[in-house]
Amino acid sequence: MPSAGLAWQTLSDPGALALVDAESGRAAALGRPHPTDLPMVQIVDLERLTGGWLSPASRHQSERHLHEQADADPEHTMRGLCWLMAMWAVAVHLRTGWQPTAIVGSLRISGIWRGIDAPESERVWEAVAERIRVGVLAALTGDTATVIRFQECLRSPPGITSILLDYALRMISDLHVLMLDHDIDPREMAGTLALYTVDPQDPSTACFRPLT
Repeated sequence: MPSAGLAWQTLSDPGALALVDAESGRAAALGRPHPTDLPMVQIVDLERLTGGWLSPASRHQSERHLHEQADADPEHTMRGLCWLMAMWAVAVHLRTGWQPTAIVGSLRISGIWRGIDAPESERVWEAVAERIRVGVLAALTGDTATVIRFQECLRSPPGITSILLDYALRMISDLHVLMLDHDIDPREMAGTLALYTVDPQDPSTACFRPLT
């Protein structure tokens, strides 16, 4: 559940809940994806595994399961992780006022490869980071061209998904720290949404919609 100051409220739309920040007054509708596009049960499972990966005690086992999922279903695994990151970006926006698209644009892959001594490495990993940012923006906006672009990012070159997964987890870790810095607890956000909503009937319904 989100931390104190962020609260869920029901909406007339049974496929979505409102997430409201009492401190800022900002609110957004968070809705399930259409089940034929991205099953909510898969997102909840990825949320559980991501939470396990963020804990040092369970990181190894969770990472193994994430790679197993990515091997079996690379597109839905990466899209589900990007969906989670989009939801977290919306939560940060509600608390800070920083636009979700700008939050996504700020995501980088941190590591020792950065710096003036490794310009080629930086170019390579920035290209990887850009693919992940495209995926988060696709989930956040539902823009058709961005969705298609991310699908292309997942398919070429062959085997890229395993690399994207490893570095998406680094970006998730940084986004998680950002949330904690603003007193936002991201645990079970997708689980709560799944528990109190039903699958939408219209596949074109956006998952993330501003209410204020």
